[in-house]
Amino acid sequence: MLPVHTKQGVVFHKPRRRVVAVAILLFVFLLTLSLSSRRSGHESVQVGEMLVDKPPSLDKPSHSEGFKPTSSDPNRPTTIPTPQAFALDKLHFLNGKPTGAFRGRSYVRRSTPSTWILNSELVSLKKDNLKPDLKYVTTWNYAGMTNDVMVLMNLIYLGMHSNRTPILFPLAGSEDHLGRGPETLGAGNVFDLPRLSQAIGHQVLDWQDVKRGRYNLPWGGEDYNAHDDDELVGCWSIYQTLSAEKKPLDREMPHFLHLDVQYTGVPLSVEFTKLGTGQTSFKLLSHLLSSTGRSEALSAQLPLPTWGKRPLPPTTPFPEPDDQLACFDNLYWVWSEEYWEWEKYPSPTWHAVGVHMHFTKEVDEIASKYLRMVFGLKEDEQVPPFISIHARHGDFKNLCQNSKDLTSCYPPLMEFSRHVQDVAAELSRINGPDSPLAKVTEVVVTSDESDPEWWKEVERMGWRHLKSYESEIAQRYGKWYPTILDSVVQSRGAGFIGTKLSTMSIIAARRVIDWNNGPWRL
Repeated sequence: MLPVHTKQGVVFHKPRRRVVAVAILLFVFLLTLSLSSRRSGHESVQVGEMLVDKPPSLDKPSHSEGFKPTSSDPNRPTTIPTPQAFALDKLHFLNGKPTGAFRGRSYVRRSTPSTWILNSELVSLKKDNLKPDLKYVTTWNYAGMTNDVMVLMNLIYLGMHSNRTPILFPLAGSEDHLGRGPETLGAGNVFDLPRLSQAIGHQVLDWQDVKRGRYNLPWGGEDYNAHDDDELVGCWSIYQTLSAEKKPLDREMPHFLHLDVQYTGVPLSVEFTKLGTGQTSFKLLSHLLSSTGRSEALSAQLPLPTWGKRPLPPTTPFPEPDDQLACFDNLYWVWSEEYWEWEKYPSPTWHAVGVHMHFTKEVDEIASKYLRMVFGLKEDEQVPPFISIHARHGDFKNLCQNSKDLTSCYPPLMEFSRHVQDVAAELSRINGPDSPLAKVTEVVVTSDESDPEWWKEVERMGWRHLKSYESEIAQRYGKWYPTILDSVVQSRGAGFIGTKLSTMSIIAARRVIDWNNGPWRL
């Protein structure tokens, strides 16, 4: 339709007016977006279905200039107040407080003292803590704190992909890592799950929310053994299908949670062949958890392999993998597009989940307390900026070719000292000569080294450490806490220097980059 010319100018009829109005609004929106992008100095990229700020790559030792830090203050709390309404939102995802059994109709074993194999029977209980209209996903522990934290991040990311509520397993108290009598520590005791749920827009639950258990108590001999009241549940096994051993990864956590897990191997279709054998992806696992993928897997012409640690009573059919509570034997080797994405850019799981996985207020306060003690400060005094170091020794001795001279396998402290000078110079360049970070001289060292002579050498370098407080921390707070506080201290560094190939160093570097805008070296 043509415009009409009048004395007041050109007048468009209604259809044309709408087109012009939409065009003007679109132009204003694009102009605002462009100016905002220039002001922020951030480059945004697509990670899956999410748009995130581009962080520095861990593939090269450079700093991401213009990337805004959370804070340059080592005293800064990494916790923020969570709105009460959201903190209580988990009640919308469960029927109530933790129960002894987690399902609407759970089956547990009842046995005689003589032999449960011959005389056991499955008894139906009517206890329900999962919402019938919701679906959930979980997995079990893998190996060591940082590796388990990476599995938790993968679990949460899979929950986001598959539209399921993730239920986080506790950190298992391994005596190999922590010494005698460690506690099994709930994930929510270490990480601020309400804040995480709010940041990612997806509810995250803790097994403590779902089912009663001996959480946060010293390890007991009965914790990781079978029990008569273990609930029968069918799970998927990635290892049974994709590993050379052809059997599930059998871990302690189901026993701790009083679960009798029976595994069905995943179909070969979940193998991420692009990355070689034994790998899978979030996309392939999400399809398996869909109604279509599940139907395809369970109706395959060749039946999927099954495995159970405990034999079932003769009249009990082998359970299919649970659909409401999907569970896997392990989620460590899961990727989006590339192998070992933790050290690459983009790192989808880290940017979608890990960067928002902050420590609890209680853990932060304990770390602040001991940092002030290390620096000889009063309670109201501020910890000065420092560079954090993680020198991984411990089981890295297994990589040493000369077992008679282990010290030759580890980087000498003088090499760390050279990197300290590099990182300090980079802090000065990044922040400017007038910044408190222009002349960072303090260094705090974390390590699993037990040799007192090595720690004396650390002190001769003029560096500080929490090692002398390790026994006190373990006795006062629990066997997990020396390791947990090491992670917090590493994350507080204005800059970070770690150990190549160490997952603890990789995650610490990520935290310093994204939380503190700090330079790093591995």
